[in-house]
Amino acid sequence: MLTSQQLFILLVLAVIGISPAASSEQCTPTPERPIGNSYIPNVAKHKIDVGRGLIMQGRVLSATDCQPIADAIIEHWQAGNQGTYENHLRAFTFSLPDGSYRFETEWPAMTIPHIHFIVTAENHSKLVTQWIPGSKTGEATFDLVLKPALSF
Repeated sequence: MLTSQQLFILLVLAVIGISPAASSEQCTPTPERPIGNSYIPNVAKHKIDVGRGLIMQGRVLSATDCQPIADAIIEHWQAGNQGTYENHLRAFTFSLPDGSYRFETEWPAMTIPHIHFIVTAENHSKLVTQWIPGSKTGEATFDLVLKPALSF
């Protein structure tokens, strides 16, 4: 017989859409980061490559079961080689059936280099985050793990 605490945990898991069997295979959600004051709504264009020098790639996954999420919208923006935010560096792409995404861009030349992301996908909560590298590189992998949407 289940204790009241075990029943409560099962209820919470059911509310957020996680079955007990799947919960052992969860991925850690990507940490949320501030959107910042450089975001401009409705400016991003659907483009794969927006610059040269840095290849960003990764997968969009569900935190529920680590399964890939196809057709997620991955919006990104950043400062460019000159250290200022440029509209040509505001774009979005879609994840492929295996959850993968890839685009090429410029190195974000700022005191703390970073690229902003907003990721949306069906049945998942919107993710607002940033990729912050440890050092300058020409290729980076940044997986985007989304939490399931809460349904009441």
